[in-house]
Amino acid sequence: MKRLFIVIVVATLGYAGWWFYAANALQRDVEAWFADQRDAGWQASYADISVQGFPSRTDLTLTDPSLTSPDGQFGWSAPFFQILGLTYKRGHVIVAWPDTQTVTTPDGPMAISSDGLRASVIHASNNVIRANVEATTLNLEGPEQTVALAGLTAALEKIEPAPASYRIALFVDGIAVSNPRISGTLAPDSLASLRSEMTVDLNAPITLDSGTTDTPRPTQITVPRSEITYGALTFRVTGDAAFDPQGRATGEVSLEADNWRESLNAARANGDLPPGLTDGLIDLLSMLATFGGSRDALDITLGLKDGTVLLGPLPIGTLPPLQFD
Repeated sequence: MKRLFIVIVVATLGYAGWWFYAANALQRDVEAWFADQRDAGWQASYADISVQGFPSRTDLTLTDPSLTSPDGQFGWSAPFFQILGLTYKRGHVIVAWPDTQTVTTPDGPMAISSDGLRASVIHASNNVIRANVEATTLNLEGPEQTVALAGLTAALEKIEPAPASYRIALFVDGIAVSNPRISGTLAPDSLASLRSEMTVDLNAPITLDSGTTDTPRPTQITVPRSEITYGALTFRVTGDAAFDPQGRATGEVSLEADNWRESLNAARANGDLPPGLTDGLIDLLSMLATFGGSRDALDITLGLKDGTVLLGPLPIGTLPPLQFD
């Protein structure tokens, strides 16, 4: 009995020692990360850092964290930020945001409010292997417009054995905007749903430092499925594109739309669009629909060449290059 007691005491002390080691290691890692950002020219600070959760958890809380890019164009601040983990799964953490936070953009500050905004991240050697983000509601209030999301789910998974290829999925049950660019039956302030899946090849793996160091750039994007229901309209987009070092796309994109003619006619009848503009849009879309074999269902394929959008051999527009600087 005495030996059993000694074994229990030794095991308890050993586990306690391991917990304090893991907790201190996590705290040192976060402190070092903030120091690295300051060395890189960022303003990076927090009021307090603590780790709790003994004996099985390592729950780190940062109070009043703040980050500002070297040029002052981008930043983030929040009342707190949490990294929640298990002592025996250091490569798997839950990230929790507060209900309110602020993001600074070149267009001005953006207030973010949310309910249940959480992320699960699995990483190895600083590389992100899998990540999931979810929120019951997520509201983005900018200088000119507010966007409200409901039922947000996003997922990212690294494709092995490729060094920097990922599957990405985004699902949103509802979206509303306070100041839609166009209104009425054509474009109400609510999107019924958004479903999008894609694979992305990057020039470098996604790491825990991505966003504050050099951001990985897409070299190839494939979209096997993307669907947006917007009022009476339903858009479907599929395609594949490669990107050069300047971010210009070359590939092919297929577009489908249902109920576009009815929506435009309803918008004209409601006075939401001038009759001349509506007639022009209907004529243009009818011509494009004809390429797909039907005047009523829009189903066309557009080519991309160094950022130029092509309808057959004819250039009809230009896509802005992807920029991450």
